[in-house]
Amino acid sequence: MYSLTITNPNSEPLQIKLTSGKMVIGRAVTSDIVINDTAASRRHAEIFYDSITEMVTINDLKSSNGTYVNRQKITRLFRLQNGDVIRIGQTVMHLTKITNTTTDQKGITGTRVFTRELVLEAVDEHPIPLNEITEKLNNVVDFDSAISLVIDLIKRTMGVDVCEITLAQNFNKINMEDADNLMARAIRNSSVEASPLALCVPVISGEKPFALIYLERNRPGARPFDKREMQLAVGISHQTALTMQRIELLERIRREGQVKQLLLRFVSPIEAEDVLKDYLKTGNLPDLAEKKVTVLFVEIADSTGFAERIGPKKFSSFLNAFYQYTTQVVFKNGGMVKYLGDGVLAVFIEAKDQLGPEERAAMVARDIIEFVKKVNPPEPDRAWVVGVAINTGNAMVGYVGTQERAEFNVMGNLIKMTYRMQEYAIPNRIFVGASTAEAIRNKYLVQKAGNLAMRGSDQPIQVYEVSYVKTAPFVQSDKDGEMSAAFKAIAEKLKALGK
Repeated sequence: MYSLTITNPNSEPLQIKLTSGKMVIGRAVTSDIVINDTAASRRHAEIFYDSITEMVTINDLKSSNGTYVNRQKITRLFRLQNGDVIRIGQTVMHLTKITNTTTDQKGITGTRVFTRELVLEAVDEHPIPLNEITEKLNNVVDFDSAISLVIDLIKRTMGVDVCEITLAQNFNKINMEDADNLMARAIRNSSVEASPLALCVPVISGEKPFALIYLERNRPGARPFDKREMQLAVGISHQTALTMQRIELLERIRREGQVKQLLLRFVSPIEAEDVLKDYLKTGNLPDLAEKKVTVLFVEIADSTGFAERIGPKKFSSFLNAFYQYTTQVVFKNGGMVKYLGDGVLAVFIEAKDQLGPEERAAMVARDIIEFVKKVNPPEPDRAWVVGVAINTGNAMVGYVGTQERAEFNVMGNLIKMTYRMQEYAIPNRIFVGASTAEAIRNKYLVQKAGNLAMRGSDQPIQVYEVSYVKTAPFVQSDKDGEMSAAFKAIAEKLKALGK
C-alpha cells in the first residue's frame, strides 16, 4: 500500500492513501485529489495504483504548467518508486510505501549532528517550501515577529500541534542534567534530537546558537515524524538562524547610529567615532568619572529681556546662530558641548597632538566674543553681549541615563565656580581661574581682576582677566574679600541689563 503526503506553503500537510485504480489530480473540486494551487490545471495529472502488483504510475493530462517527478518534467506515462517526489506548481507530493513493520510505525528517532551537510540535504529536498519561508522571513525586522512567523509557518507546513522556540539567553531555564530531555541534548551536542512524536532542532549560524525549536504531535492517532519532516525542520531552522543573524546586525547598525547621533550632540564627528569604537567594545558609554578638565561657560546677557523686546522669532534666529557657531568653534578645538538655556558649557580635556585644554578654551572664548561683536544688533541702542568664564580643575565628567536617552554631564564645585565667574564677565570679557591663568600667561595678557566670594566658601577666589591688547590693570579686592571696584562696576551693568 502507498500513500501520498501532500504539502503546500499555504496549507497543512495532508496524507492520502492510494486506492486501487485511477485517481485524477487537479484543481477542480471533482478531482479525486484536489490541490489548491493556481499553477495546477483543473485536470492536471492522473495517478494509477495496481494493488495486486503494487505498481504506481503517473501521467500528465496535457496540463498548462507540467508535472514534475524528482525535478524532471514527465511527458509520458511514468512509473513511480517509493520515495519519489511529485511537484505540481508549489504543491509537492511524496510517495511513501506503507508497511506494518515496527520501524515504520516508530518513525524517526535518535540523534543527528547539526552539520552543513545536513542543512544542504534539507535545502535540496525541500526547495519550494523553504523558498516560500525565506521570502516571508525576509520582511521581518525584529525577533518577536520572526519567532511568531516561524511558529506559524511550522504549524502550517508540518502540521504539528506544539511548536515552541526558546532563545539562547533562556537556555539556562532548561534542565541540562536531564539525560532524557530532547532540548537539553540538542543544546549540549548541537544536534537534531528526535523521538517518535517530538523533534528538537537547534537554530545555529556558524558556531553561534540563537535558539531551539521544539516540535510535538499530541493529537490522538498522530503519525510519527519521518525523515523528510526532520529535513524540513532543519531547513526551517537554518532560515530562522539567517533571519535572526540579519535582525541582530540591523539592530546593531540601528543602535550604533542612535549612539552616534547622541554623541554628535556633544562632541565633534571625529571624537564621536572614537567614543563609538569604545562603545562597540564595551557596550556602554563612558560613565561619570573624575577628571582634570578645563571648562568654559558663555551666556547671553539679558536674554529674557531681548526676547520680550524683539520677539521670539528674531531672538530664536540669533540663539540658533549663536549655538551653531559656538558648537562649531568648540568642536574645532576638540571640546565637548552641553547646552544650558541661553548659555553653552564647553569641556576640554588633555588630548594627544593638540594644544593644552586651557589654551584651546581661551581661543574658543576669543572667537565667540568676536562673533558676538560682529552680529548686527537687534536694537539700535543695544548690542548682543556675552560673558565668558574659564576654569581648570577636577570635575565629574561622563554620560548619565540610558543608551537611548543618555546625556553628557559635568558636575562639581568647579562648574559652580565657573558659573559664578561668568556672571561678572559681562560685557564681552573673559575671566579665568588661577590654574587656567598660569597655563596661558605665556601666550595671552593675563591680569588679576580681583577676588570673588563664593557662596558656601569662606575663602575668596582669585580671578584673572584675559586680554588680547594691553589694558590698565584692575584694582585687586580688599583683604576682607569685598569685590574690587571693577567687579562692582560690572555688577551694576548686570543690574542694568536685568540679570
